[in-house]
Amino acid sequence: MTNQRDYIVENLNGSGFRTELNHILGDIQTNNSGSIEPTTKVAYKTWIDTTNSKLKIRDSSNNNWITLGSISENFGLAPTENPNFTGKYIRIPSGNTGARPSSPNEGDTRFNTTTKLLEFFAGTSWSTNGAKLDVFAFTAVGANQTFTPEEGRTFFLVICTGGGGGASGVTVHGSPANYWGAPGGGSAGTAIRGYTRAELGTSASVVVGNGGAAGVAGGGFGGNGGNSSFAPQNQTSSTLSATAGSTSLPAYDSSAAASDMGRPGNRGFATGGQINLAGDKAEFQTINNYTGTTASGIDIVDMQSSGGSSFWGKGAGSGADGNWSNVNAAGSAGADGVVVVLSW
Repeated sequence: MTNQRDYIVENLNGSGFRTELNHILGDIQTNNSGSIEPTTKVAYKTWIDTTNSKLKIRDSSNNNWITLGSISENFGLAPTENPNFTGKYIRIPSGNTGARPSSPNEGDTRFNTTTKLLEFFAGTSWSTNGAKLDVFAFTAVGANQTFTPEEGRTFFLVICTGGGGGASGVTVHGSPANYWGAPGGGSAGTAIRGYTRAELGTSASVVVGNGGAAGVAGGGFGGNGGNSSFAPQNQTSSTLSATAGSTSLPAYDSSAAASDMGRPGNRGFATGGQINLAGDKAEFQTINNYTGTTASGIDIVDMQSSGGSSFWGKGAGSGADGNWSNVNAAGSAGADGVVVVLSW
């Protein structure tokens, strides 16, 4: 077939008419196929370009050919079963959170331009398996705070640590040349738990425990740390609680002559987590009367009795180190707690 017919039948004799009609019918059957474009062009006329196996259609203004697809590749259409896409990308519907369809069907998929995540409708709500990770660290101690997850986040890992205990002050007695040591404070417990969006609810109440205060010079007691908690708005879910580390008792108390030995701070505990970690008890420290330097040349005043380490090591929730001194000296404050939320 030549695909050069104009589809107009002239007044011809019998054999000539038949020949012309057969050419026209042949062009119709083959969609005007050919290596060159048809001579006669009209709006919406189709043509199979055999140079590249593309099906083309004339636009409504009869100015250009529009390529509909490749006849050797199913026109680029995906089959209803087991589609196999090729190319550089697949374009799917997109829009902000407010533009979600009012009556979605299970399995509907779209790109949310508010959250910058791919989301799908999972029966009753929009959900996402996006890999974007958000980290929220609550470090302000005292008053209640609120965690409100970002739109599209569906999984949450919470790490809740209480405040560490403070170390007592040092009381020196006897010769002022002697060094006396105080025990360290205990560290807090840590509760760790994963929540789904349904388990968390729309928000959670957060409390961060403070570190215990430092004991004053001359045998002052250090302070106990504060407790931390994470309470989901959905009250059927577990609330995390991390109890604080406790203070140490002074190494020497002039009001009780028998108290010649300090007592280290005790550890805190945790409840409500899938993993509940206890803190560390502080190092025990006896009265010492070392003078000067040790045989290795280390000045005793540079030494400390270790406070308890928390889940974060010597970071959040750790107990204060106990000081050594040959004069009355203040203790050290315990480290504040922390609540960290990782969300996907």
